[in-house]
Amino acid sequence: MGRFNVGEGPKVDSLRYEILGPLRLGHLHGQPLRASKPRQLLATLLLHPNRFVSTDLIADALWEGSPPRSATANIRTYVRALRGVLQEAGLPAPIDTSAAGYSIEVGVDELDSSLFEALLAEGGHLRDAGEGRQAMQVLSRAYSLWRGHPLEDLTPASAWEGSIARLDAQYRGLVDGLLDLRLEHGDAAGAAVLLSSRLTEDPYDEQLWRRLVDALHAAGRTAEARAAYAKAVRTLADELDVEPGPELQAAGARAENGRSANWPAPGIPRTTDRPAEEDPQDVVLGLMAAPELTEPKRPPSQLPLDLSDFSGRQERLEQLRDLVCGRDRVRPPIAVISGAPGTGKTSLAVRLGHLVRDTFPDGQIYLDMRGATQPRDSGGALTDLLLSLNIPDFAVPADPERRSAMLRSELASRRVLIVLDDVASARQVAPLMPGTGASAVVVTSRNRLMDLAGADSTPLDTFDDGEAAELLERVAGAGRVDSKSAAAEEILAACGNLPLAIRIVASRLAQRPDLSPAELARRLRDETQRLDELSIGELAVRTSADLSYGSLNAEEARLYRLIGHFAVGEFSARVLESVASPSSVRRSLDRLIEVNLVQISSVDATGKARYRVHDLLRLHAIGVGDEEQKAQALKDLSTVLDALLHKVRRATAALPFGYFGVLDHQGPLLDSDPQPFSDVDAIAWFDSERSSFVPAIRAAAQNGLHEHAWRIAAAWGPYLDMRAGFDDWNESHQPGLLSAVACGDRRGEAIMHRNLAQLALYRDDWEPAWNHLNEAASIFAEVGDRLGTGITAVGLGTWLRERGRPDEALTQYELAVDAFVEVGDANAEAVARSAAASIWLGRDDTVTAGRYLAEAFLLGVRLGDSHREAKVRRRIAALRLQQGRQDQAVRQLQASLAIFNGIGDDHCAAYARAELGNALRATGEEAAARRMLMDAIEIGRRLGDRSVEGQAALHLGELHARSGNTDFARRYLSRAVRAWQQIGNDDKAAEARRSLAELTPTTQAVS
Repeated sequence: MGRFNVGEGPKVDSLRYEILGPLRLGHLHGQPLRASKPRQLLATLLLHPNRFVSTDLIADALWEGSPPRSATANIRTYVRALRGVLQEAGLPAPIDTSAAGYSIEVGVDELDSSLFEALLAEGGHLRDAGEGRQAMQVLSRAYSLWRGHPLEDLTPASAWEGSIARLDAQYRGLVDGLLDLRLEHGDAAGAAVLLSSRLTEDPYDEQLWRRLVDALHAAGRTAEARAAYAKAVRTLADELDVEPGPELQAAGARAENGRSANWPAPGIPRTTDRPAEEDPQDVVLGLMAAPELTEPKRPPSQLPLDLSDFSGRQERLEQLRDLVCGRDRVRPPIAVISGAPGTGKTSLAVRLGHLVRDTFPDGQIYLDMRGATQPRDSGGALTDLLLSLNIPDFAVPADPERRSAMLRSELASRRVLIVLDDVASARQVAPLMPGTGASAVVVTSRNRLMDLAGADSTPLDTFDDGEAAELLERVAGAGRVDSKSAAAEEILAACGNLPLAIRIVASRLAQRPDLSPAELARRLRDETQRLDELSIGELAVRTSADLSYGSLNAEEARLYRLIGHFAVGEFSARVLESVASPSSVRRSLDRLIEVNLVQISSVDATGKARYRVHDLLRLHAIGVGDEEQKAQALKDLSTVLDALLHKVRRATAALPFGYFGVLDHQGPLLDSDPQPFSDVDAIAWFDSERSSFVPAIRAAAQNGLHEHAWRIAAAWGPYLDMRAGFDDWNESHQPGLLSAVACGDRRGEAIMHRNLAQLALYRDDWEPAWNHLNEAASIFAEVGDRLGTGITAVGLGTWLRERGRPDEALTQYELAVDAFVEVGDANAEAVARSAAASIWLGRDDTVTAGRYLAEAFLLGVRLGDSHREAKVRRRIAALRLQQGRQDQAVRQLQASLAIFNGIGDDHCAAYARAELGNALRATGEEAAARRMLMDAIEIGRRLGDRSVEGQAALHLGELHARSGNTDFARRYLSRAVRAWQQIGNDDKAAEARRSLAELTPTTQAVS
């Protein structure tokens, strides 16, 4: 990919892909890609550059929601065809494939939309820095990239709507911003070009016509200005049957008589110029005939008081200001601010109203629609709006439909801002919306109001950490609390960055000089009392949440109460389906999302939503309902956890390898599922539900269901081992251990200790590993679990081997072999024999090592366990290297790596890559060796495994040293030293230092 400095301007020749108009590849006159489906596929990928696009989304783009059964296979075919065509056209584009879908890698200067966005950002920075003329030049280059509607030559796909809408919005913003800059810097001709372009999209916008007439007149093109005015008059008359407004008429008069256009001017205030020949007597008679003109009604100004300590939401505020101040006369702007209770919707709307008052000289109207309590009738709200617009009460129609029509007529000729606070539904406010003109509406609601026609949605979440800290300091008062202190951080964590909660605790600090931040933090630690602490005066988080809860039906409320106990983190709809039908769960979740009690947190690779609930709302959900309903919520939680544990066990049993460990469940599974997991389905299910398990274990522990907690932790251990899920491993097994102790299950306690020991071994965390291993060994012996005893013995052997005590390690391995033979576990026996072989290899006894490895390999083959076979092949490769048979070592490692990659075991694959890189180095295949070793370093860094990172860095450093590239050699050898030092492996660190010293004997060794 090329590099591009935005300030230098686009390198047109470097653009390979263009989507801002018809799809174009390079700068070829012919079209090298003609087939429609590959073109649709390429367009879909280019709309999401450098990101994986799921197969489901691609299928939607290609077949609009009705993909054939062969869709996945067809997409693979199209990808192959696309790669071939692009290569033939001289457009090498790495189209990458993974479980997440497909991705196309393009640089900023290779795709016009990426370049367009980069130029927009650069132009915005220059404009903000006061470099207006340079900003105008950069933004003009961005404008030149736009060739029409994005992908206008392709069949539009609903899957593209979001991306194309974003590009369209950016383009409109660009034109408006560039227009202002050209006007500011006297480029009237350039402004006229932009205005003409905008009018092709908005031919009924009088303000655009007015500005075009003035721009042409200022540029000295008077005849064109007159022609533009005449066209505007015809367009408005023919299409809308309206006369031009006073501002457009004034512009036409200036063009006709040659008067100055007062250039530049972003807007012309409405005035009533009295003709010079007007008779004073006529004025007097006119005033007598219309006495209301002698005392003109003041425009309404009803906005509530703006908060002096308002903070945060600056980006949202700017977006909303741009929206409501837009002059789209065809569709007046309607902004819907939605969010959970306490997210600051009203505060944001009021601040916005005060910011844009000057843009709405005909008034600002505020109505509380009381959506969370007793929703106001739309007919009464219409009356209030008309009265606010100075319509006499006797003139207000009795029929609500006629009132709505009158409101639209009044708003069509005025610039009024209407703020409708706390709206219950779209139906409540639909009659209050303007039909045309320059007025704007701002709506706040706990519901998303997705069905409010013409509305732009602005959903609010909690504050980010910086905004939360700023609000705490500002409301509490100067010097009252240091937002960087431990107490402040604990307070904000307890509030979950919810603006209402922060305002309450900050107000308490402001009003109570005797209350220290540390004491307030201590009070908030108790979850059972936290909502009581978050109340002051009329402000209360509980009261705010109660209003939303009161709008739920019985089915929705039951699910909300269950979620309060279960949703300690992310969860999916599927895990709740054991208490209700899938359709019922999804229907209730949709409603909870609509009223912002639950939020969509993310969408997984399969397109399924992941949900979350704010921690304070979770506490609220736990506390609502009568005693019977609370008991039912705990019963529902137990049902959900039972179903989850059952499914984890089934998925674990379907994984494509034998697990070296102890599971929570012994014996056959009671499985009534008519469609059991395949190995691929099991891995995919674990991948999609991965974020649910740790929260489920925490929820089980917090609600006293300790048996569920440790069993779920143990049951998904094999998946964690395969995927190297170290963080999830620790976060599930730590509470799992406490739960096993709490429920007095000694075997469960031993399993948790052993699994935590294995994790510590992977992380080279030696002291915890030793402690957990010894605890596990003692308890397994106590309960008579020979399998657990053998598995723990292998762990002890590995610890001893890595700490330089090979003889003691071999003793442990032999004890493990005896235990596994006794219980008849061939898979575990293969592990122990392979581990013992490593000791014999260390003694340079290749004959004995070979015998152990042959036995281990045969055990794996007889079991049909390819994963075990792959692990033994790694040991065999080490044997072959020691015997000087490098080619055979390479073949063993290639076969091993293919197996690990096939089942998605990144951790084992990282070690296989490091070892294969070393073997390739020995055979002289240096380029392939470098690739393997660099991949191993990167995977090791990502997984947090310093051993594989250090091993691969050492080999790569030695490879560069041998080829004479001393700079790279020094870099990687130093990295190897640091990696080994971090895990306390002094022997390996010393080996890396020796290689470094041989490379640069005069350089001080790395300490």
